[in-house]
Amino acid sequence: MARITRREFVRSSALAAAGTMLAPCLAGAQAKDVPLAAIVALTGTNAAWGQRTWNAFQQGCDMVNEQGGIKSLGGAKLKPMVLDTESRPEVAGSQTERAVQRGAVAITGTNQSAATIVATQIAEREAVPFVCATDVDPLITSRGFKFTFRTSPIVESYARDLLAYVKDLGASTGKPARKLAILSENSIVGQSSVEATRRVAKELGYDLVEADTYDASKTQNFASYISKYKGAGVEILIGHNKPSDAVLITRTMKELNYNPMAYGGILGGHVSTEYVNALDKDADHVLCTTSWSGDADIPGLKDLAKKYQDRYKEHMDSTSAGGFTAFAVLWDSLERAGSTDRKRLRDAIAATSLKTGEKMYMQLRGAKFLATGENSLAGGLVFTIRSKEWVTVAPKEYAKATAAWPKPKWGA
Repeated sequence: MARITRREFVRSSALAAAGTMLAPCLAGAQAKDVPLAAIVALTGTNAAWGQRTWNAFQQGCDMVNEQGGIKSLGGAKLKPMVLDTESRPEVAGSQTERAVQRGAVAITGTNQSAATIVATQIAEREAVPFVCATDVDPLITSRGFKFTFRTSPIVESYARDLLAYVKDLGASTGKPARKLAILSENSIVGQSSVEATRRVAKELGYDLVEADTYDASKTQNFASYISKYKGAGVEILIGHNKPSDAVLITRTMKELNYNPMAYGGILGGHVSTEYVNALDKDADHVLCTTSWSGDADIPGLKDLAKKYQDRYKEHMDSTSAGGFTAFAVLWDSLERAGSTDRKRLRDAIAATSLKTGEKMYMQLRGAKFLATGENSLAGGLVFTIRSKEWVTVAPKEYAKATAAWPKPKWGA
């Protein structure tokens, strides 16, 4: 998506959301099936994230159906549907309209903040609950919407987690790192990651040397960026990138023998299985932030992760964990609402009080929503990569190890 300002995006997406009038909503208090929609990217640049969210969401529905369905609805079966955003915000809007027309009583998505901003405008207009578990742009829940909920922290929280941990490492070892650069894609959330990191860097006393965004649809060579950072003596490089971009950036760093003291991702591609599988040992010691990790002490995690791997022949990652998390909120709320009426379901979601591990809720610290739709319990963690595994290093309550400091040089 070409670079636009956040104000221009909000204005254009609002116009798009107002463009179509839909047929009356379908709601039955005792529906035989309960249609739930996942609006995610199955194609395009965000497909890796969208497919995993859908995999987990679909598996969650199937597991509940196998256990007898929604008990408060007399055993009604969940009927998951998936609609492809093609990684395009405008398509996410039309697919949200289609989901509503097909009777979806609630929606999750989209693994792309720009697409979620549009989709939630449609859902709000049609009074359909929307639960997002992985999108981190603050705009999603800052518009006064009543039907939009988010389980994860916002992007600034992730940036603070990462930079605070790097500062702690420097202080504890007597080897501080101060010169910081940011390299993010120019998506809506990529731009937000730069803005948020600027604020956090100033707060924590870093020297921000560079803050760059690039066109994710066109950029295939990151040598000019990496050469610039190396020449400027940048000691910490972080950003929000798609999996393929994160892989290319890391490979370029190795090729140009650029060895910062710390390198990592603010959510994004660095927490994907694509990243670790593509890079193998070259992903070691990279730092990442997310709201889930495979080594966290979450009740039921090991069993659920095994079932996911058996079904999809791949490891569960933070994106698939997000699919289970959004599903958990909807499952729990349907049971408490005892109805598929969208307003009653919305009220049940607003009253959610879930602990991590309950009903397949995988993100840390649980869920309890504020009036804005933000999760008052949301929290992230930092992990390092070792031998294609994510190892939690912060906060202390979840830490399993301490990251290497400074980051070892390539091949060391």
